Amino acid sequence: MTASHFILLGLVIYAVLMLGFSSFWMRKIRTPADYLVGGRHFSFWILAGTITAGCIGTGVIVGASGLAYRHGWAGSVYPIALGLGTAFTGLSFAMARRYNFMTLSEEITAYYGGNRIIAEFSNLSLFFSQLFWVTVQIMGGAAVIASVTQLPLSTSVFLAGTIAAGVTIPGGLKSVVYTDFLQALILLTGFSLLSYEALFHHGGWSALRASVPPAYFSFLGIAAYGGWQVAGLLVALILAVVADPGRRLSMYSAKKESYARWAMVAAGLVVIAFSTLIGITGMTAFRLNPHLARPDEAILWLVMHALPAWLAMLVVVSITSGIISCTNGTAMAASTFFIRHIYPLFTRGRFPRRPLLTVRLALVVLFLLAMTVALHAGTIVGFVVKFLPLTMSGVAIIILLGRFWRRSTWQGALAALLVTPLVSLAGMWTPGHPPWLSNAITPTLAGAAAQIVVSLLTPAKPQSFEQAARIIGAARQALEAGESASTVQAAAQ
Repeated sequence: MTASHFILLGLVIYAVLMLGFSSFWMRKIRTPADYLVGGRHFSFWILAGTITAGCIGTGVIVGASGLAYRHGWAGSVYPIALGLGTAFTGLSFAMARRYNFMTLSEEITAYYGGNRIIAEFSNLSLFFSQLFWVTVQIMGGAAVIASVTQLPLSTSVFLAGTIAAGVTIPGGLKSVVYTDFLQALILLTGFSLLSYEALFHHGGWSALRASVPPAYFSFLGIAAYGGWQVAGLLVALILAVVADPGRRLSMYSAKKESYARWAMVAAGLVVIAFSTLIGITGMTAFRLNPHLARPDEAILWLVMHALPAWLAMLVVVSITSGIISCTNGTAMAASTFFIRHIYPLFTRGRFPRRPLLTVRLALVVLFLLAMTVALHAGTIVGFVVKFLPLTMSGVAIIILLGRFWRRSTWQGALAALLVTPLVSLAGMWTPGHPPWLSNAITPTLAGAAAQIVVSLLTPAKPQSFEQAARIIGAARQALEAGESASTVQAAAQ
């Protein structure tokens, strides 16, 4: 049996197990709150597992290993930044769990006194960002499957999307969280074995260090990648975590606030430790084949050419599980945004009569749309990957200032949301611009300055965070209980 046959068999077994697990949890769903936020009773260990799995998606597995192939330990900066951002978010924002928020948009709105402009801007931007990230993750999963099985890309997109949809749709967040816990174990096991095989069966640590450029082994790969670039990557990814609806959804679903806080911290530490494995695999691929046309192919080349068939199967399954985990968490965040914010926006504030059916149908449409875009996007998805983090940096700024600076106003937040992407685009499209203009740090500082200045020039917000949170909670009760007749406005009264 060839390695491709082993891998196909492993993927089939993995898919069947995950689909069966999701179907089991489907029978445990009783209310919309069960489906959307898991009934808010997840334990520390389950949350730590699902958050870890959600951190390690296409960007880490494919992108960071490719960066390690080109710049050594700089590839580890990607997961290090995600880990730091995850731990910081847990320590700084776990307090939001006590208000029973359902979406990140609710939390943002509460920071700004319930202002409708900030609320609707957040609703639409965060919903569409999650939809596009589902597309990106499906493309990453499809690329892995196509590369190691030689299946056509269209078939691989269908397989990646179907597996993700099959795990997500039946049992909602419960199935996602519990399957992610298992997938985190698979992921960490697979990568640990890959790193061991790649390192110790090919000459060991000293041989690796001697066979790559010396700059690869500088602190965080700064000598190879550049200090300014490393700092920009750290800032961009930490802010991306702060503004990530999927991680917030995990925190909102915790049984206790303390579980939310320390599960995020534990997951962050695990991801930081995982960064070492990414650096090793990327540099080992460079050592064995320094002439790859595309660095993003590094980890897949290593799997197919440096591992025995059984281990290649395990590693591919672990890579796929990491990408699918990220896809599932993102899809659930998008579906929660849809039923909580987008649907009422077009129905004069009314929630659907059958919320569970509606959200499952919405997920079907979301996955079909994401798979369609993945098949035909090409440069469009590249555009999304390039520009989406820039717009999310503005969201992260208003979250941070709204949380830690009580004088922040909705006008200041709006200024940050406008200035940040404008400065980012200027750095990309201005011919002959200085390097600092296109670095992620520059638009972040510009957006923060704009919010501070405008906030000081405008009146203070009329409601406190606690007052706004109570009103938002009253508006959400009808949806969580499945009471379809109530409107958001009536419930808030």
